[in-house]
This record gives sequence, C-alpha cells and structure tokens, in this order.
Amino acid sequence: MPIPGNNAKSQSDYGIITSTIGEGEQSTQKKIQGSVNFDIPNFAKFRGSDSAKINLVEFGDYQCPFCKRFFDQTEPQLMTEYVDAEKAKFYFLDVSIVGADSLTLGQGSWCADEQGKYYEYHDYMYSNQGQENSGWGTPDKVKDLVRNISGLDVEKFSECLDSKKYESRNQQLTKFSNQLGLTGTPTMFVGNSETGYTKITGAQPYSSFKQVIDSYLQ
Repeated sequence: MPIPGNNAKSQSDYGIITSTIGEGEQSTQKKIQGSVNFDIPNFAKFRGSDSAKINLVEFGDYQCPFCKRFFDQTEPQLMTEYVDAEKAKFYFLDVSIVGADSLTLGQGSWCADEQGKYYEYHDYMYSNQGQENSGWGTPDKVKDLVRNISGLDVEKFSECLDSKKYESRNQQLTKFSNQLGLTGTPTMFVGNSETGYTKITGAQPYSSFKQVIDSYLQ
C-alpha cells in the first residue's frame, strides 16, 4: 500500500520534520543514530499519562487490514506494558492510502473527537473493519456504524461528516506521513523530541516494538 506522493510544503499545525539525527548532529543530548525528529501535530490526541517520556506515534488507514492486525495482536500488549504503565503515550494519526472511503473514515475520527470520542471511534472502526474498498466506509455506512458508540450524538456527528470540515486535515496528515518516509501502513514512530524517533513499518510482532521501546527507556 504505497503512500501517495506529496509536493506540498508541510504546515506546522500538521507536524514538521525538525532534523534527521546523525546527519551533522552536534547536540550533546542523547540521540538514537539514524532516527528522524519531528513535531507531533498540535491537535493530536494521545492515550496514557502526560508525564510519560516516550511517544508511540502510529500512522494508520482505517481500511488497512495490516493496521487491524496490529490493532488486534500488538496494540493491546503495548497498551498494557507501556501506556497503562505510564511509560509511553500512544498517538494514532489517520492517513488515507487505500481508497476514497479511507478519507471518509479518517474525517469521522475527528468528528467523533468533537464529542470526546476519538479513541472510542478508533477502537470501534478497527474492531468492525470491512473489506478494503467494499463500501463499508461510505458516509452513510459510517453514520450507521457510529450509532453503536456509546454517548455519541449521531446527528451532530453526521452534520460534521457531511460538512467535510476535516477533509483537509486527513489530506495534510497523509502528506506529512509521506514526508516522514512512510512506505505503507501501519507505521509507528517510537521516541521523543530529545532522542529522535525510530520508524517501525508494518504489523510487526510485539517483540519488535519492545526491543525499540526499551532502548529508549534505558
């Protein structure tokens, strides 16, 4: 699932690459050689404790079957061992690479966020993911799906989705992910602004993530 090309300039609101560690890096701070450094978009939502030192930043497509595999098999262990233990914060940022419905599903996450249901939406959509480009993520289908999210006002959500007010946000996140060198989803960046971020591509087993995360916690 290749990431679409991007010729647009990044916007600070959507994140910005600040440096590539190891290329003329003169800082005396501890860095992970070869990692990239960037600012997390200022609107991004996280799970975990604000005091956690390490960030786990996932870029994913709601239609991507490998993202669902990561959600089902690896994410629960990361939550238990690092996020719930207040060692790391988890961020999910939506991109659209599979098809048109990915853009709709991504917009829906921010409409849910308006009601404080960003991660409830994230969990429900991955738990009930349909086949790629099968029509399960059309606006009407998404509006029906969110009826099952407890406490979400469907009428307000529908108005938000119909307005396409978050279409540009998803598009900008997709462009930003391309600038960060994504070749597919899911892709996780592990680290922080002081040490830089290491990229892990694909629905890798928990052990692969553990090795990288633990290297940052040492």
